[in-house]
Amino acid sequence: MKRKRVLVVEDDDFTRAMLVSALKLEGLEIAGDCATVRGAISVMEQLKPEVVILDLHLGHGPTGLDLALSFRLRYPKLGIVLLTTFDDPRLLAPNLPELPRGAVYMVKKELAAISLLTKAIDLALNNVSDSETDRMSKRNLRFLDEFSDSQVETMRLVALGLSNREIAQRKGIAEKSVEQSISRLSNQLRIKKHEQNNIRVQIARLYYQLTGANSESTAR
Repeated sequence: MKRKRVLVVEDDDFTRAMLVSALKLEGLEIAGDCATVRGAISVMEQLKPEVVILDLHLGHGPTGLDLALSFRLRYPKLGIVLLTTFDDPRLLAPNLPELPRGAVYMVKKELAAISLLTKAIDLALNNVSDSETDRMSKRNLRFLDEFSDSQVETMRLVALGLSNREIAQRKGIAEKSVEQSISRLSNQLRIKKHEQNNIRVQIARLYYQLTGANSESTAR
């Protein structure tokens, strides 16, 4: 039986190497692996893999989602799997576009076994929005349903260390509105208010947990 040819695009060298090794053990052929958007485009043009596994965050510049949308336009039959640490892509940046049709979104920490990734690859190769593909993406894609896009963006900006005034200027709203948004966030996140519990710190910690980052590190 013909082996599926896979391109792995992941900017973390260790993670990329682990994925490549695991997929090879599952019998898949690795057409290429790279860390950058430019490298991914080059491999696609030269080797024409059947499926691509993309990290959402590829450093400065286009995101994995941008690359996925571009690939869907150029290669309609390409299987696309977005494998990321982000529970919700809105945590990376505001106003991100929708997933391309037929793509499967998986959160790395939910990847209990490599067989789940191979199943995602099989579904993505259908590259149609059938009910099973949609169910898998929605199960893995934790859209913080009770939070609006504006609230998610406020959470991200708080985690980046911006003051209420800076957030207000960034979003073009009144500083009072930012204060109210943070208050609503703390209530929805069930953050208990007392002297030794800094609400902004708690929001930042949650943000880093949802992005798979170390809460003590600077957001990438």
